[in-house]
Amino acid sequence: MFLNWKNKPYLKNSKELANNNLLKKLNSYSQESDINLLIKSENNVAISSLINSNAFEKINNFGGVKLIYVDPPYFTEKLHNMKGKKNTIAYEDIYGHSIEDYINKMYIQLKLLHEILDKSGSIYVHVDYRTSSYLRIILDEIFGAKNLKGYIIWNIDNGAKSKKNWSNQHNDILVYSKSNNFIFNSSSKLLKTKYSDSSLKTHFRKKDFNGRLYRERTINSKSYKYYADEGKLIGSVWNDIKSMEANSPLMQEYTYYPTQKPISLLSRIISASSNEGDIILDSFCGSGSSLVAANKLNRYWIGIDQSKEAIKTTRSRLEDNNYLEIN
Repeated sequence: MFLNWKNKPYLKNSKELANNNLLKKLNSYSQESDINLLIKSENNVAISSLINSNAFEKINNFGGVKLIYVDPPYFTEKLHNMKGKKNTIAYEDIYGHSIEDYINKMYIQLKLLHEILDKSGSIYVHVDYRTSSYLRIILDEIFGAKNLKGYIIWNIDNGAKSKKNWSNQHNDILVYSKSNNFIFNSSSKLLKTKYSDSSLKTHFRKKDFNGRLYRERTINSKSYKYYADEGKLIGSVWNDIKSMEANSPLMQEYTYYPTQKPISLLSRIISASSNEGDIILDSFCGSGSSLVAANKLNRYWIGIDQSKEAIKTTRSRLEDNNYLEIN
C-alpha cells in the first residue's frame, strides 16, 4: 500500500540528509572499541549520517540494530519545560510547524529507520491519540501491514480526569517487524503479570510436592501445567506499569524531564524484542530511560536527541557506563 498526500517527501537515497561533520565523527567512532553511542543532533540528520558512515558497517558486523524504540513528540503544540524549572526548555512538542510538517518528518524518519533495522528486528513507535492514526498508515506502507505485530495500549493512569470530555488515560505503542523472522521472547519474566485473586481461587487448586499452586489444561490432547507463581503472559493492554506522573517525584529514577518513561516499561520492550548483546536504538532518547534499561539488561545502545536538556539528563544517568558521545 502506497499513500500520496500534498508535499509528500521523497528521498532518492538516505545520504541526502547526512551531515559532513557528523559523518567524520561517526567514521572516527567506527575505529573505537565502544559500541554504546549518544548523539546530539537533529534526529533525521543523525540517522542518515549513521547509515552513510563507516559506523553502520561496524554496527552490522556486530549483529545490526535488533530493536528500535521511537518516542517522538506527540504534537501537543506546547513548549515543555524541565519540571520545577520554568525557564529551562526541555523540548518543543511540535516537530515542524504544522501537522503536515510532522507527518513528513516522521515519514522520512521511519523510512530511514527501516533501512537501519536488521531483518530480524522490530520497531516500537510510542505515540498517543493525536498522531497514532497517521503513523499507523505510514508504518503500514513502509514496513507492510502484515508486519504489524502488536498494538499495545499502555494505561498511563496519570490521575487526570476531565469533566468536560473523555479524559485520555492511555498511550499507543505500535509494533512492527521487518520480516516474519523476528525476535519475541515470550518466556521472559518481564512479559509476565500476576494472576488475579479470583483466577487463583477458581483455577489454581492443585499443589505440587514443593507446595506450588498450579493448574492443568489439555490442548489438542496434550497436557500443560501452569504455575501460579510464574504469572501469565501479558497481552496488548498494559495496566501494570504506571507512568511517572502516577508515581511520587521522589522515586529514585525521577529526573524532572517532562516526558520521562519508566525504566520498567522500556525493560519489558527490550526484553521482549532483543537478546543479550544485541544493539537497540532510540531515535528520541529524551531522559535516557531506554538506554538505562538496555544497560541493566546487557544490551548495547545508540541514543539520539537534539535537545540539550535531554542529552544532559541522559548523560547524568550514564555516568558509570562506557559510551562515546558525539555532537
